[in-house]
Amino acid sequence: MEPERALELARERAAAARARGAYADDLRGFAIAPTDRISTEQLMEWAVIEPDETLMRSTRRLGAPITWFKRLLLRGLQQHFNELTSQQSRFNLHVLVHVAELEDRVRRLEEEAARRPPPAP
Repeated sequence: MEPERALELARERAAAARARGAYADDLRGFAIAPTDRISTEQLMEWAVIEPDETLMRSTRRLGAPITWFKRLLLRGLQQHFNELTSQQSRFNLHVLVHVAELEDRVRRLEEEAARRPPPAP
């Protein structure tokens, strides 16, 4: 089968399955309760990148000199790393704020839709 025809074929098979009675479940009112939802505050905390230099170590033989060298490199490149992490943190926070605004908007629209009377048949 050619990839160009895949969508058309999938639609045909779904229509045939519907004709046989598949997909006839009434899913109105079906909802999946969120589990372990992460709060916006927690996401904001994670969005800010703060590397922990104490986690930089080597477990190899002669690991202490390797760790010392890694930390020396980090200090030498600190300004560059700070610029990169600050740019990424800014981006993460802007995306998170945008997602939070969208969540608020969806919540308002859902509440508004729930207050409206159902359409007449």
